Amino acid sequence: MVAAGGTAVGTALLLSGCNGDGSGSGTTENMKLSANEALLKSSQKTGQADRFKADLTVTEAGSGGGKVHANGQFQLRPALKFSAKLDEFSQSGQSVPGLKGQAVFTGNTLYAKVPQLAQFVSGGKSWVKIDVNQASQRTGLNVQDLVNQVQKVDPAEQTKMFTGSKDARRVGTETVDGVKTTHYTGTVTVQEALNRLDAQARDKVSRWLPKDRANGKINFDLWTDGENLPRKLVSKATSSDGDSGSVTVLYSDYGKSFGVNPPPSDQVGELSLGSFLGRGH
Repeated sequence: MVAAGGTAVGTALLLSGCNGDGSGSGTTENMKLSANEALLKSSQKTGQADRFKADLTVTEAGSGGGKVHANGQFQLRPALKFSAKLDEFSQSGQSVPGLKGQAVFTGNTLYAKVPQLAQFVSGGKSWVKIDVNQASQRTGLNVQDLVNQVQKVDPAEQTKMFTGSKDARRVGTETVDGVKTTHYTGTVTVQEALNRLDAQARDKVSRWLPKDRANGKINFDLWTDGENLPRKLVSKATSSDGDSGSVTVLYSDYGKSFGVNPPPSDQVGELSLGSFLGRGH
């Protein structure tokens, strides 16, 4: 996927809200705000993100393009935990079934059920258990860094980037999954987006953005509910060389508790990291 798609993936996972379902009557109040004021308010609200569900679709245009669909539930605080399912992965129009799978993260341990990893799992088990700290210490495979991407891409930062838009405008009111929302749209260059962030956030987010800061552009559509919480986000990014990608995300169940339980122990094996990394021979 193009780098710009990665930005939206982060947004897809982490743009979320706080307690309540956001179906209140705040839409009328939102109409009184300018588009940029509304985006800033949404950014502030999403900074309180703790628990949510997200359904995301990532696509990349072009002959070698692909598509990914995933959904999951996430808790960012007080401790990170999540369960997620990747049910579609295609490249150049062809499905890649081996990369579909499930993941559960709790207690600093990642459990994964991915067909492509099955040959590296002890005992022929369907799930693999990876202690993120041990994986890094033993092999240099930094699973913790991957997990941190879920936790560190601040949802407030993602919305704040859009406040750098010079043409953001309110489209109108629409219903998304039965919830009344206000629809905003606009464009922002990569540099304008980064200028809205502090140095630390800028360094973190820029890894996902097109490298051409001056000419790379992000088109966005954001639907926020009566509590100024995102209900839908469509982000399309284009680099100067014509690569483009888009992500569509639906958000729900803000602040609702959910259980994240490891799979049954008799279905869990250990990952043979040596074999996996080609060091076991």
